[in-house]
Amino acid sequence: MLSDIWVVTKREFRSYFLSPIAYVVGAIFLFYGAYEFFQFIFLEAGRGAEARMNMYFNQLPLYFLVLVPALSMRLWSEERKLGTLELLLTFPVKTGALILGKFCGALLFLAVLLGLTLLYPITLAALGNLDWGPVVGGYVGALLLGASYLALGMFISSLSRDQIIALIVTVVALMLMVRLPALAAYFMPKSWIEPLMVLSPVTHFTSIARGVIDFADIVFYAAFVALFLFLNSIVLEYRKWVG
Repeated sequence: MLSDIWVVTKREFRSYFLSPIAYVVGAIFLFYGAYEFFQFIFLEAGRGAEARMNMYFNQLPLYFLVLVPALSMRLWSEERKLGTLELLLTFPVKTGALILGKFCGALLFLAVLLGLTLLYPITLAALGNLDWGPVVGGYVGALLLGASYLALGMFISSLSRDQIIALIVTVVALMLMVRLPALAAYFMPKSWIEPLMVLSPVTHFTSIARGVIDFADIVFYAAFVALFLFLNSIVLEYRKWVG
């Protein structure tokens, strides 16, 4: 099964470099992030600002709200639109291998985009004393946050034939998750807010981005990803069953 996952992963990863949408959203993510980051550097440098990546990592969940759905919207919707999903499901490859392969391919592409942003901490380290602990934690948290967003986006993509619909629904779903604690404050008792914050992927990302990698945060992301990949498998098995 591992070989099947690897084959699908390579296929999916290569497909991003053949997709103009991936180049567009990737370029927007990198250029906008660079603009915000270096603007902060030039504005704060004269005020004796401490070298840190807090500002960038605080904005990353918002950047991901558009970037990750744009990467995940095509994973199954495009297959359905092109009529290749039925063909994929007839291959002698387990549904789980297909799902994990596509997920890993998308996550690998996201990791490449994040890797290109390493220019930011390298620049900071050249300008001052940078504490690399929170930086490493921030990138680990970013990958985990991206993985959770991708898993949800994949599930929604499997429900729709239209990529734009999958994109919009995923963005809305992620916005609701991000704003869940704030929304709950308007409708629920204050004692319920803290438990609801635990259900938000951003809450756990904020904790890891401080440089504190808690086992509970890792378990949350693993459970979150596993849940939506499992739901994804149910959808695909149903489509295979109904033909």
